[in-house]
Amino acid sequence: MIADDAGLTAAIRDVFESVDPMPAGLPERIQFAIALRDLDAELARFASESDEAAIAVRGMEESRTITFDSDSLTIMIRIDGNADGTVRVDGWLAPAQAGRVEMRRVDNSIAVTADEAGRFAFLSVPRGTARLIVGLLGEGNNGRPNGEKSVITPALILLAAE
Repeated sequence: MIADDAGLTAAIRDVFESVDPMPAGLPERIQFAIALRDLDAELARFASESDEAAIAVRGMEESRTITFDSDSLTIMIRIDGNADGTVRVDGWLAPAQAGRVEMRRVDNSIAVTADEAGRFAFLSVPRGTARLIVGLLGEGNNGRPNGEKSVITPALILLAAE
């Protein structure tokens, strides 16, 4: 028998945690979405993968190619596992152009520069939730300084070898 409200609340919480646990990584994904909400950017859509499991990579032997489309840009990436449990992300922008490509994570971000052919690479990315933010230069880009416009991909869940 439970003698107080705190005990009853704890017992109810235990039942819900065993029957319907919180999805792994949910707090991280919520914090990530909140951090991105004030960006003035165009959101890219999945073009070649329609299922959420397709955006995850497990193990060194697997690789995945994913394409994102927006009104102004197509971003194609290939994700391969590294021996140290991180992943390598190689990417291409179309139309081909130089620009800044950022891999934004909850706790940090990594930025690289795409060359004139639109090619970029992140050699070692820790597992977890991430988004690509591609900075484009051009006229009429939402009044951003220097005409810069960003294109943001949906969240990627990068998983290392298990």
